[in-house]
Amino acid sequence: MTYVAEARPRRRASPAKPRLDRVELRLSEARVTRACIDSHVRTLLSQRNEAIAAALADKVSLSAISTVVGIRAADVKRLGSAYQDLHFSGVRHDWHLTRLFTVVRQLDAALEVKEQTAQKLRCDILEGLKSGRMDIFRVAALTALPAERIRELMRPGAVQ
Repeated sequence: MTYVAEARPRRRASPAKPRLDRVELRLSEARVTRACIDSHVRTLLSQRNEAIAAALADKVSLSAISTVVGIRAADVKRLGSAYQDLHFSGVRHDWHLTRLFTVVRQLDAALEVKEQTAQKLRCDILEGLKSGRMDIFRVAALTALPAERIRELMRPGAVQ
């Protein structure tokens, strides 16, 4: 059998995908941004909890850890008890407290970025809905949020 170039079927032209306008593009990008921020916050929470457990294993006082981290002593004890495999390492107490302070400040900064992103998302959603070209379900599809969550975001003072 001989190959004949013209014998193969022609490729059908696919319909062009509609372009997203700038609001739709920002809403679709917000999904990725939220995922990255949430992942970063979860990582920092894990680091904080591990640092708490390591400090407790090295006999740093609950009150000192609670003061640095900014949570109740009972919560510090509960978080530290989740890590059973840590043993006394002999590291100085001030090193543990400095590490905790650093992680907590990074976590605070990440939570601030998360809040700013939520504010931007709310403004973009409002802009998209006010334009009249999008409804709440189109916004939900672009942002990968349930329509009910978008309704909650639209309530005054409900950003979180």
